[in-house]
Amino acid sequence: MTPRQWYAPGEVTVNVNDTVRWVNNDTEPHTVTSGIGGGLNSLLSNSQGKPNGLFDSGLFASDNSISIKFNESGTYNYFCTVHPWMEGVVKVQNATSSIPTFPVDEFGNKIDDFPLYNFTDDKGIEIGLSWSPSSIITGQPANFIMDFFEFPENTRLHLWPYNFVVLQNGQEIYRTNGISQVGSSAQTFTFTSAGQAIIKIENADNKSSFVQFGTTVYKNPYEDAASVQNVSNTTFSIISPLTLVYVVYGIIIILPISLVAIIILYKKKRI
Repeated sequence: MTPRQWYAPGEVTVNVNDTVRWVNNDTEPHTVTSGIGGGLNSLLSNSQGKPNGLFDSGLFASDNSISIKFNESGTYNYFCTVHPWMEGVVKVQNATSSIPTFPVDEFGNKIDDFPLYNFTDDKGIEIGLSWSPSSIITGQPANFIMDFFEFPENTRLHLWPYNFVVLQNGQEIYRTNGISQVGSSAQTFTFTSAGQAIIKIENADNKSSFVQFGTTVYKNPYEDAASVQNVSNTTFSIISPLTLVYVVYGIIIILPISLVAIIILYKKKRI
């Protein structure tokens, strides 16, 4: 499964002084607003995104278009303020830019088959991974899309708890947890250092069962990434994510039943 492209393409590379034109082929109005969107999880978290003021098309309706000229090199993230999970990237480069426009492995080689797929050591689970933007640079959020399949049935794994781990230079630099929803999940991470990177996805119930994928992070030549902060969920890992789901389900199901029982008993006592 590849990341859905609400802006198609979701990432475009142009040269300095080029103009990019967006055409609204949808039935709803949208915006092209510079800044960081709410991320894929904003569908659940209701995050509104953070405009940075560089450009804003305002609302433009179906069959209308907006054009923006880019006079300076850099990486420009943008999103729709109405639908903050809609995110895109414009990379503006000089002719000498060495940052690729395609996904690469940890050795900088082009990845031809993308997303990547790998099996856990027991061959019981197959996990697919892709990321957007396709070439990762420091200081810019990267969205990692995961798909989980039970093998050999090849059925999607629902409510499968996992750990998402990032390693660089042989050191673990980030760890968080999540749960698959209908066989898929997403995590966002921003690198502050360039170099080889390993994305490791563990079975939360059995950390010895995992898959890992490699990529290369490139130095962002346009801005300082020192202020980036990634927030992890691991401080809440005393209770497993799956246990929390069961607790919530228990509250949703048991609480109404208990209230009905109390009402019935109360009425019986009054009769």
